Amino acid sequence: MRAVLEEWIKQRESWKPFWVRGINMVGYSINGLHPVLFSSQADGDDDGARAGVAGPDAGQHRCLSCLCHIAVAPFPAPALEMWSALGRLINGEHNALLLAIPLDGIGSFPPHPPPDPQEQEAAAPPPPPAEPAVPPRHRGHLHLFKKPLHRALSGLAATHGPVLLLHFGSRAVLHVTDPAVAEECLTDHDVTFANRPRLPSSCHLSNGYTTLGSSSYGPNWRNLRRIATVEVFSAHRLLRSADVRGGEVPHMARWLYLAAPAAGPSEPARADVKARAFELALNVVARMVAGKQYYGGEGDAEAETEEASRFREMVREYFAMHGASNLQDFVLLLGLVDIGGAKRRAVKLSREHNTWAQRLIDEHRATATAAAATEARTMVGDLLKMQASEPEAYSDKVITALCLTGTDTSSSTIEWGMALLLNHPAAMAKARAEIDRFVGTGRVVEEADLPNLPYLQCIIRENLRLYPVGPLLAPHESSADCSVSVAGGGRYAVPAGTMLLVNVHAMHRDARIWGPDPESFSPERFEGGRSEGKWMLPFGMGRRRCPGEGLAVKVVGLALATLVQCFEWRRVGDEEVDMTEGSGLTMPKAVPLEALYSPRPEMVPALSAL
Repeated sequence: MRAVLEEWIKQRESWKPFWVRGINMVGYSINGLHPVLFSSQADGDDDGARAGVAGPDAGQHRCLSCLCHIAVAPFPAPALEMWSALGRLINGEHNALLLAIPLDGIGSFPPHPPPDPQEQEAAAPPPPPAEPAVPPRHRGHLHLFKKPLHRALSGLAATHGPVLLLHFGSRAVLHVTDPAVAEECLTDHDVTFANRPRLPSSCHLSNGYTTLGSSSYGPNWRNLRRIATVEVFSAHRLLRSADVRGGEVPHMARWLYLAAPAAGPSEPARADVKARAFELALNVVARMVAGKQYYGGEGDAEAETEEASRFREMVREYFAMHGASNLQDFVLLLGLVDIGGAKRRAVKLSREHNTWAQRLIDEHRATATAAAATEARTMVGDLLKMQASEPEAYSDKVITALCLTGTDTSSSTIEWGMALLLNHPAAMAKARAEIDRFVGTGRVVEEADLPNLPYLQCIIRENLRLYPVGPLLAPHESSADCSVSVAGGGRYAVPAGTMLLVNVHAMHRDARIWGPDPESFSPERFEGGRSEGKWMLPFGMGRRRCPGEGLAVKVVGLALATLVQCFEWRRVGDEEVDMTEGSGLTMPKAVPLEALYSPRPEMVPALSAL
């Protein structure tokens, strides 16, 4: 492989200055896409160092070396020549692929020619520094693309300002941590920013950008939004499904009680809180959508059906793959060679989801009798009834697009909430005392009790502040040129096609908004309405605000209240619970939460009666 590449370089002497700079190339290995520096130590000789080529031993383990600043732009002639050499390298004797592209051939091009400063009233937002070794016109910010992305972007905002224009490959990205700018983008310019960017990674996961979360502003999105707000998550629908939540949350408590028959303060049982929270959320959503209960049926509590197991993995991978932190979305070449098999996994995941949803639809059609319709009302059943009169508005495709909603959102918030309470036992004791005072110990707390538990509501708000459902709101995209105001009276120009990332995580931890200690867990900051009017955007804002907010808050509130009321909890060890944040659409805990628990003696009669 080295010989082929060196021969190709010699034929292009005009590119030699680039290859001399090759020592500073940043690559990505197939194992996790982590940065790899190619240096003379790795090469073993000066010629290899000048060419930026890994040595024979290292080369065996390099699947791809690709510049961070490759853009998705029309390829000039030198870049097209690259493909012939690439083909020879792919078929070479080494089990490796090396792609080295001159910066002068492919760069980070803006989506539009820069406007004439004299004709432009608003200035462009300032970018943070690009890679120092890269010429100015090729600078991009993919070298800052680290996981978790919201933390990396928060660091940039703290250093360079709350409104930044970044370039991920050829895509312009407006990163916002200023609440006023976020409000202007999502309310004053709500139609302009109502689109979703067509990211390659979400194409298959969203059935060609046809789901509620991925569809751009237009007739399809308006139809889905209307169905979601009126038929699925309306106040009437949530009231009608209260018995589902009122059955599943006590069922979780009963499971925990039966799993620890001899548990006590001296010998507590051990609970996988993440698994229990996920099973609860999945059962609530599955029963509302299709009348199914995947977990906790008759028989062994530990038993998991094959269908439930497949659905568990499908949901986890779906939320792990979704979001704005996929390099393939911004570097076309990575998508073409399918680094890490991301595209293959997305196609497989989409097929599994469609098969699962269509099976639910077919099952409902097969049992759609008058008697069955009166026994249980489900989302799929109700939409199929409407399909008879409006087949286009309620097609199978529309129903499929609404069948995977809210599962990981609620479970992640429950897990973060329990982790916070385990690290702050005084807050847990205060919440338990409030529940005992208003509900007592003779029965398990119910959804109707939640409005009478103000401190519990403060805990939920503080939970969503520190660990919002999505640390970065789902990406928006501008459909037309616009400008936004900034502190000091100036305005920034935002060209059409710019992707908007609102960093809720950074906004919720801004000392200018939340006081001198914004990183600390303090539910008391919400007591007495003291934080009313402050910026809380855990479910978004404007036209694309999450329609499932009401359901999520009810599930989280009832679950936390039940766990706190019925059981004594403590950490597995003496150390505090690890609160490291993972990557994904809903910011999961990097380390799944486990805890020790035992039934409260005064709650045993109520638990035994469940």
